[in-house]
Amino acid sequence: MWRYFALRRVGAVFLETLLLALCGPVGYYLHFNEFLSDTGEYVSLLGKALLIAVIFQVSLHLSDVYLFQGRRQPFSIRFLLLLLRAVIFAVGATCVIYYFLPWLTIGHGAFTWNLILASLFVFFWHTTLCLYLRARRPQTILLAIGASDLAVAAVREIQNHPELGIKVAGFAVDASCAGNVSGVDAKIIGNYDDFPNLVSQHGVNHIIVGLSDSRKKLPIENLLDFKTQGMLIETVEDFYERVTGKIPVENLRPSWLVFNSGFNISNDVFLQKRILSTLLSIVLLILSSPILLLAMIAIKLDSKGPVFYKQKRVGQNGRVFKLVKFRSMRQNAEKMTGPVWSTPGNDIRVTRVGRFLRRTRIDELPQIYNILRGDMDMVGPRPERPVFVEQLSKEIPYYPLRHVVRPGVTGWAQVNYGYANKLEQTVEKLQYDLFYIKNLSMVLDLMVIFETVKTVLVRKGS
Repeated sequence: MWRYFALRRVGAVFLETLLLALCGPVGYYLHFNEFLSDTGEYVSLLGKALLIAVIFQVSLHLSDVYLFQGRRQPFSIRFLLLLLRAVIFAVGATCVIYYFLPWLTIGHGAFTWNLILASLFVFFWHTTLCLYLRARRPQTILLAIGASDLAVAAVREIQNHPELGIKVAGFAVDASCAGNVSGVDAKIIGNYDDFPNLVSQHGVNHIIVGLSDSRKKLPIENLLDFKTQGMLIETVEDFYERVTGKIPVENLRPSWLVFNSGFNISNDVFLQKRILSTLLSIVLLILSSPILLLAMIAIKLDSKGPVFYKQKRVGQNGRVFKLVKFRSMRQNAEKMTGPVWSTPGNDIRVTRVGRFLRRTRIDELPQIYNILRGDMDMVGPRPERPVFVEQLSKEIPYYPLRHVVRPGVTGWAQVNYGYANKLEQTVEKLQYDLFYIKNLSMVLDLMVIFETVKTVLVRKGS
């Protein structure tokens, strides 16, 4: 979560929005060759220009322009194409809004200048920002104390996200244990005894502690000295959670879950989530009523059988409920033993209408009924079948923890990862689910909803 809400990124977005809004008054001046002298009219002009700025920002985020992820440098032809798509969408959406709401216009000539200036500014701003990210030196020099699997995984995440601005100096390990740091572009540079010299030699200003064996002796006195001097020191679990948005279940100590500040779920948060889910489901039901009706008619015309099917799923506190979806197969999906596409020789197959409903995610709309019943919330871990829950609870540590909250139509795992067809993928999704439960809040729910809308509009992800 904190990777997405980094102060540098929030500051960049805020500054960009202000500069985009200023394109309105500048465009007005270029067209009329004068500034507005009346304060009220100037505030009105600035407010209308701010609306255009917000439309541009939404378009930029829908196009993932702000996601500078991966080992490759962020500036590329693909990035420029994303930027061009975002600008075209923003200009088109603004023109449509102003066509239907002409009272929002700032004058046709000034409006045209506003769009031209905003488009040019966006290209200049983001091109400069990407070139800066490529050229700047890392602001954080990190040293890992210990070479546990989780410490190596954390370093791998750092190297996969150059936008974090973190350089890994290396690993410091116990003299009796060489450690294994294969798979990352970092090496063991010393041991605990040489720890202060390593910090000075490499200019370290951030330390993470990740030991494969908690019984190994830590250089506590040296760590305390550096901490009192202002250096950031944290456990590898906290660091991993902060930069990845997930909790590492396979290498997690139970004591970290018990003594960590998270997982304090209050009744107030549950009530807020319930109110938000109910309101959104009612609005969604009203807006999607024509689509629901057309889908029901299409399913009946396409194949025989009921319009809906129900599957048993595990909800909050292990309570079993029936999940409602549009039928997309010729047989009731309750009879399936696995995914449709992995059931050879079976007469269960997706219909033409069903394939369309799945691709457009319309088959998920009947879950509004489950939300109104109180079986689910709008945001939460996706509910699984009882047989899978029983099996996964035995194979994956902490899996039952995902049932302390209501399941959701969408969730933190869905917008960050997608579908899971293998055990390793299910473990990965659980890590996101536990992060969501640990940091449960209305802000996080709204963020997931926004990302879900983006996923649906650009038709990617789960």
